[in-house]
Amino acid sequence: METYNEYRGRTSDSYRFISSPDNDKIRLINKLSKKKYRDQQGKFVVEGINLVRAALCKEQIIELVLIADDFDFSEVAYALSAGVDYRNIYMIPRFLFEKISDAENGSGIIAVVKKSSYTIDSLDDIDTNFGDNILVLDRLQDPGNIGTMIRTAVAAGYSIVATIKGTADIYSPKVLRASAGMIFDISVVELADTDEFKNMVSMLDKKIVVTDPREGDPYYRCDLAKGIALVIGNEGNGISNEIMECSDIRVTIPMQGEVESLNAAICASLLMYEAIRSDWR
Repeated sequence: METYNEYRGRTSDSYRFISSPDNDKIRLINKLSKKKYRDQQGKFVVEGINLVRAALCKEQIIELVLIADDFDFSEVAYALSAGVDYRNIYMIPRFLFEKISDAENGSGIIAVVKKSSYTIDSLDDIDTNFGDNILVLDRLQDPGNIGTMIRTAVAAGYSIVATIKGTADIYSPKVLRASAGMIFDISVVELADTDEFKNMVSMLDKKIVVTDPREGDPYYRCDLAKGIALVIGNEGNGISNEIMECSDIRVTIPMQGEVESLNAAICASLLMYEAIRSDWR
């Protein structure tokens, strides 16, 4: 990588320029807008200075950066020079950037990041020193909910977020934006099915906690401080019967009036923060 003195002498004119929409770098960004290509190539796209900065700060492997030619990227220029080979940074005209941008108000910088998620076979590589609890997403679909849960899980000291097949892609642009870059602060485990979920819980020695509005105990009377796998189910259908049947702890969130349920992200936040509240008691 460049030295600081070399960085100081580098300007946007120093980077190579892409002008054709048929360029392979542009085609890559377009392909990675689809989940199947993200899965096939093990890469995803982050857009906007905040997400790019978060990826750089957490030393993610960034394989490509595209910058609109009218965008002021000075606040991340040094981080880029330190974390990305300058030969992988390109300038492109604004009109071309707008064609590949997913943001409503075009940001000006896009990066391709290598996935760092785990599978059931690579759990031993996860550093769980950050926290003891894990969050499990069972077929959730709303990107905003998922991103909010990831952000809250980091804030509440959770170490892992695991997704069971059927959950919306955790690396989609909407989820990444909703996570506010916190996707880089937590280990992601992608599970193929409920059997892999059971194996993961057994390997990590966690108790399965589920929400049950009919037979659950009030969450504040349960020990959720350590050693749990908190499962949050699909927004419409809830947690699968198979997971419900193998659960260790069933909790409910008391509600008054005619409210039947809470938003999934709010429910998850209350339960995840119970770990912190329990530690402070």
